[in-house]
Amino acid sequence: MSDVVVIGAGHNALTAAFYLARAGRRPLVLERRAVVGGGAVTTELHPGFRCPTLSHEMLLDAGIVGDMHLRRRVELLPTPVHACALVPDGAPVVLHDDVRRTAEDLRARSAKDGDAYPRFREIFERLASVLASTFDYVPPDVADPGAGDLWHLLQTGRRFRSLGRRDGHRLLQWLPMPVADLLTDWFEHPALQALLAGPGLSGTMLGPRSAGSTFVMLLREAARQRAGGALQARGGPGALTAAMAQAATEAGAEIRTGVGVEQVLARDGRVTGVVADGREIPVATVVSCADPRTTLLRLLDPAHLDPEVAGMLRTYRAAGTLAKVNLAVSRLPAVAGVVAGAEGADALTGRIHVGRDLDCLERAFDHAKYGEMSEHPWLDIRIPSLADPSLAPVGAHVLSICAHYAPRTLRAGDWQDARDTLLARVLGVLEPYLPGLSSQVLAAEVITPADLEADYGYAGGHVFHGELSLDQWLVGRPVPGLARYATPIEGLWLCGAGTHPGGFATGASGRLAARLLLSR
Repeated sequence: MSDVVVIGAGHNALTAAFYLARAGRRPLVLERRAVVGGGAVTTELHPGFRCPTLSHEMLLDAGIVGDMHLRRRVELLPTPVHACALVPDGAPVVLHDDVRRTAEDLRARSAKDGDAYPRFREIFERLASVLASTFDYVPPDVADPGAGDLWHLLQTGRRFRSLGRRDGHRLLQWLPMPVADLLTDWFEHPALQALLAGPGLSGTMLGPRSAGSTFVMLLREAARQRAGGALQARGGPGALTAAMAQAATEAGAEIRTGVGVEQVLARDGRVTGVVADGREIPVATVVSCADPRTTLLRLLDPAHLDPEVAGMLRTYRAAGTLAKVNLAVSRLPAVAGVVAGAEGADALTGRIHVGRDLDCLERAFDHAKYGEMSEHPWLDIRIPSLADPSLAPVGAHVLSICAHYAPRTLRAGDWQDARDTLLARVLGVLEPYLPGLSSQVLAAEVITPADLEADYGYAGGHVFHGELSLDQWLVGRPVPGLARYATPIEGLWLCGAGTHPGGFATGASGRLAARLLLSR
C-alpha cells in the first residue's frame, strides 16, 4: 500500500517519486492527463509529425540524469550550436558551443563584439555559478536557521567571495539590472544583443528594460551549468520524461495516468488523504507538483491556512505571458542567410531567436503590459526534427515556437477568439526569414496561456508556476514561510517549479523536496 501520494507526473514529480522510492517509501503518482511528463511531452501534431508540446528545452540536472541512469534509457542528441538569431538581410548571428569559434564569427561583423564575447562569457558563467550553488540545498529557515542552513549559506558565501572584489561587485550590480543596460554596455550589434537577452525574458512578465531581467538570464545560465547544456532526446522531451517514469517505477513508485486529484483532505492541521476521481485515498503524506496557488488555494480548502499566508499566495505573481505555436511543415523553406547543406542546417539545431533588436522586444512587451497580445511578437524557436529526423517524415519538419508576449487575460475579447490572430501574427513574423513557410504548413497547434491554465493546471497560465524575480526566489519562493517545500499543513509538501530553484525543467525542486521529506 502506498504511503505517499504525488500529485502530477511532471519532471519534478517524477524526480521526487524516484528519490522517495529509492529510499524505501512507496509513492503513488496520480496524473490527470493520459501521459506522464506535464509540460515536457511530445505529441502527434499531424499524422507522422511529433512535436514538443510545451517545453522544448530541458535543463535536467546532471546529477538527476546520472542517478536515474537516463543516458542508458534514452538517446541524448548532440547540438553543435547553442543559439542563433535570424537576420533578414544577412547571415544569422550564431553562438556555437565553442566560444572561440563564436568570437571569430562575431569579429566578421564587429571587432568590438568579437573581442568582448569571450570575456563576457567568462564573467557571466562565473557569476551564474554562485546562483547555481544554491540549487544543491533547501532554502534556509530564516526564522531559526539550523547548522545545515548555516553551512550551506557559508558555502555560497565562499563561492561569492571567490569571485573577488570586482566580480563580486558585478554580481550585486547585475542582479537587479535590466538586461538591455547590461548588453548595450558590452556589445554593439543589435541582433546579438537581442539574442543574448532572450533567455532573461522568455516566460516572464519582463521586457529588456525591466529591472531584474538580468537576474533571470543568470538563473537560466545557472540551470544550464547544472545540466551541462540543454538536453535533446531522440523522440522529444516526452521520451526523456517517459524514461524518468521508467526509472521511478523500477525504484518502486506506482504511476497512474488519467486519474486527477480533486481535493487534498486535512483535519486538525494535518493531511488525511486526497480525493481522486471521486474516490477518497487515505494517506498521511502528499507531495504536490502543482503550482502553489492550485495546491493551497484550490485543492486544499484555504480555511486550513493562516489568513496571512493565504493572502500572500493570492498576491503571488503568476501572470502568464507565453503562448506556444507548433507547426508541421511539408518542407523547411530556405532560411534567410543560411547556406544549404549540413553545415548550414547545424546553425539551426539550437535555439533560434527571431526579434531583430532590443527595441523590437520592448515594443512586444509594451502590448502585454496593457492586456494585449503583441502585434509583432518575438519568437524563440526549435526545429527538433533537424537533429532528430524520427519526429517527421523524410524532408518534412516540425517547428516548436514560443511566442512573446501573450498575456493570460486579454483586455478585449478572450483567447478562444484570439487564437487565429496569434497564429497569423507568428506566421507573419516568420515569413521574411522563412519565405514561403505559410504555404508549407500542414497543421498548426496554438496553446494560449488560458489553455495552460485550463488543460495543464498552471494557475495564471505561467510556465514557471510563478514569476522568477529576486523577491520570489530562494527564501521568498513561492512566499516567505513556504520556501522549504513543507506547508503549514503537516504532511503536505510542494515540489513544483513554484518552489526553489524555480523553472527551466531542472528537476531540482523535486529532488530537494524529497530530500527534506526523507530527513524528517
